[in-house]
Amino acid sequence: MTRVSVVLPVRNGERFLAEAIESVLEQTDELIVVDDGSTDGSAAIAAGFRVTLLRQEQLGLVAALTRGIAESAAPYVARMDADDASLPERLERQIAFLDEHPRVALVAPGVEVVDEAGRRMDEVVLPTDDASLRRRLLLRNPFTHGSVVIRRAALDSVGGYRANYGANEDYDLWRRLARSWELGAVRDILYRYRRHEQSTTATDPERVAQRERLRDELWRERALTRALWGERDYAEARALAREALRRRHPLAATRAAFGYLARTSS
Repeated sequence: MTRVSVVLPVRNGERFLAEAIESVLEQTDELIVVDDGSTDGSAAIAAGFRVTLLRQEQLGLVAALTRGIAESAAPYVARMDADDASLPERLERQIAFLDEHPRVALVAPGVEVVDEAGRRMDEVVLPTDDASLRRRLLLRNPFTHGSVVIRRAALDSVGGYRANYGANEDYDLWRRLARSWELGAVRDILYRYRRHEQSTTATDPERVAQRERLRDELWRERALTRALWGERDYAEARALAREALRRRHPLAATRAAFGYLARTSS
């Protein structure tokens, strides 16, 4: 039985698509490519590989993800973006983590950030414990969307993706998963995220406005704010206190500050 289904949505992503498919195809028996109304050669490229190719008119990322997930059969769903690459053992390591931690809904790996030529620019390595990841959700979207593997039961339990917050569909999903499930990460670099001109920009005004609305709601989520106590990293604790004040939650700011002092002095 297939352990993991990989869902790869694409729209006009022919430039890097073959590399993305090749990087993950040897790691799974089920790769579902959803072509969201591409007008370039994306569908033809995908058709040349051993994948399930679904084609639709341009309906957007949430619709493409929802359709791909509906077609999948495995107990774990892995995301993959059309301009990124999965490094060797990515899925094996993430599946093993979920097998060992049955209360964890999703696991993200360390991520190498490269430019469009593949030159290394940066890396993102997350803390591995649930509480630290909850605190990071209050400040930012810590997970590279294409890098996560999600437990199918958890995904189904929260209703999957939705488009209520525009291009922040992943951030919204993480917070809903965190209400009933734990979050996880592995520190090894197992995914390559590519920045280039066609990448979705985090500074798009509409996306920023929707993200601010979502983050206001996050600071009212007990499932997240209960983790404020105990941050060991000074920069993160300071950022949490400042963000709490900016969101008009002075008690949360106090909890973040004193939680850091208590943890580091013990």
